[in-house]
Amino acid sequence: MACPGLNERKSKKPMESGVVMTMNPLRNARIVAVASVVFCAVLSVSALYEVAEEGLWPKTWPGEFEPLRKQSRTLIHSSFAIYEIPFTFQKEFEAIWPHILKLKSKGAPVVLLNGSGKKLGRTMKTGIRIVAPLTGSLVVPSGARYPAGAEASIPDGGFLRIGPPWPEHIKSELGELPEYVLDDNGRWVAYVPDPKVEPTRYLRRARIDIELIVDGTIVDLNRIQLPADTPIIDKRFRKDSKK
Repeated sequence: MACPGLNERKSKKPMESGVVMTMNPLRNARIVAVASVVFCAVLSVSALYEVAEEGLWPKTWPGEFEPLRKQSRTLIHSSFAIYEIPFTFQKEFEAIWPHILKLKSKGAPVVLLNGSGKKLGRTMKTGIRIVAPLTGSLVVPSGARYPAGAEASIPDGGFLRIGPPWPEHIKSELGELPEYVLDDNGRWVAYVPDPKVEPTRYLRRARIDIELIVDGTIVDLNRIQLPADTPIIDKRFRKDSKK
């Protein structure tokens, strides 16, 4: 998963792995500073995540997701959110799968992974990761991010709201969203990565991607449909399958 480190502290050289956790009494969540190298375009960064032991996805998502909140985990980065949903029953996973596909952005990939890797100290043997925008959050030109509903707290009232919905002009000719957008003088524009140029402004995720952790039993590719018009990236047998 590509992930620009933008509000985060940039590191001049790779850092040794380590995890530091502090409690956040306000939201029953914890802040996890991951001192590891995250390769995002040309950047190496120390990424700061807020972790909640429940699914904090938007209430506007299909109602079929509601029973899954308590078994899920949320990782909040300054640029995107990751919702992890593990499953212990095949029937439960297969019931939600069609709704997962409807949630995925048009043209966004489905990434196949095995369950051997960890993300922020936890292994998920089988299930789904949904990589999504911070829907409803408000961002200001300085790069600061405010929660939904905090409009009155923003100086001068100048902000952009993270979608969806997104403006039509950021979409491709095929109607597909870019992976990331940026604020261009109070207007969302698609971010076009250039490996020779380091991003100078804060990027925000626009597209919803799906990571599918396959075990062959609960998540069995022989029993579910993978859309014909969706890019399938199979990392199950690669050295980077843990990412």
